[in-house]
Amino acid sequence: MSQLQPRPVLGAPKPYTFPEHTRLAVGGGDIVAIDVPGQKYASIRLVQPFGGLSDPADRKGVAMLTAESLEDGVQGDNSLAPALERHGADWICYATWDSFVTGVDAPTTRISDATALFAEAVRGPALRDEDVLRRREQLLEGFWLEASRPGRLAMRAIGSQLFSGRYATPISGAPVALQGVEPEMVREFHAGTVAAGAGTLVVVGDLSGVDLEGLGRTVFGDAARVAFPEPVAPAPAPGELPRVLLLDRPGSVQSALILAQRAPSRAEIDLPRAEGMSEVLGGMFTSRLNQKLREELGYTYGVGSRFDLRRDSGVFLISTQVDTPTTAPSLTAALEEVRRFKADGATESELAAVRQANTVGLPVTYSNARSLAHALVEMVVHDLPADHVDRLRAGYEALTAEDLRSAAEEYLDPAATAVIAVGDAASLKDPLGEAGFGQVDVRDPENLWN
Repeated sequence: MSQLQPRPVLGAPKPYTFPEHTRLAVGGGDIVAIDVPGQKYASIRLVQPFGGLSDPADRKGVAMLTAESLEDGVQGDNSLAPALERHGADWICYATWDSFVTGVDAPTTRISDATALFAEAVRGPALRDEDVLRRREQLLEGFWLEASRPGRLAMRAIGSQLFSGRYATPISGAPVALQGVEPEMVREFHAGTVAAGAGTLVVVGDLSGVDLEGLGRTVFGDAARVAFPEPVAPAPAPGELPRVLLLDRPGSVQSALILAQRAPSRAEIDLPRAEGMSEVLGGMFTSRLNQKLREELGYTYGVGSRFDLRRDSGVFLISTQVDTPTTAPSLTAALEEVRRFKADGATESELAAVRQANTVGLPVTYSNARSLAHALVEMVVHDLPADHVDRLRAGYEALTAEDLRSAAEEYLDPAATAVIAVGDAASLKDPLGEAGFGQVDVRDPENLWN
């Protein structure tokens, strides 16, 4: 009988260094590239400064609708995807508040052909009336389909409680605004932004034999150089904080609950301290909020916290779903955990968990072209230094318990928090009001953005 071999002894994790990238200017645009020998499936992304904040005031949702419509290609009627599939390539397109990102993932042996198709779709799409109208109806249907989920509806209401201006309406424009975006408006937006501006091309993969300048000429053409605008902090929403927005779903036996407050922008925030604090509070299964609301009180299957950071501002939020009778008690318990964290800080075991979660797994996190490209896109959008990933790693390695406590003191403010609850208003209004968190405003979800 053969003997079992002894289990190998784990060594100390090796420090991770983010791969160096190449930057070059081609025409009106820039290329940022990482050569990954052996990575035969490349990721190409064009980053342009034309996100939701670029929407004209009377055309909210036009950037999102334009992003959806590009997939119909230069011939219309979903023509792009089949053309890319012949080269084993996948189309990528999305609009954030800050950016408009398009691209392809493709085998490096087909990268030139796939990029040419991608460039045609970006610079010269058909944008036929029938295609744009179909995409608009799909977005509208998708909006209400997602809004039928209480958690998604609550998320979409955050902007209206924290910001004035464009952020007060969801990036898709919400039904009333989006319904007014006509095909000609999409064509005008596209011609003045996506088609006219060069942007930055991100390329990641095995680039041996790849003509980066040729790819740049294909994508940029004669488009003009464009830059991200200087960020300007958005104005706050009218009214006093803290307060509760209660979106009525009559008869609902469960409630979605979100606590949200404004946060600094991506460039302003100390990310290791802030996200480390958030992970201890609600970002890990062993977090304070999960242990309290799930394990101790049995109110929920899970609760989380995170930052949503943009060029001009940010949001910190805590989210969960609970049974209707425990909605107000869940709010009270969550706020108590926030106050306790601000007073007592993190333990050494919590600190160790944060360090490990954000350092040991980095080789896996950045193990493929897509994840590396995503990091470069973030670098471009937020004007981050070339070594920002290594700085983050060093920041997590140097974290102390006092860093996490001071981050809670700096970034968490219950008095500046808006609560969004989605559930049965008849059952929730009085208990939420008696919780003493502020005025309770009951609204019909279908009229929230009218």
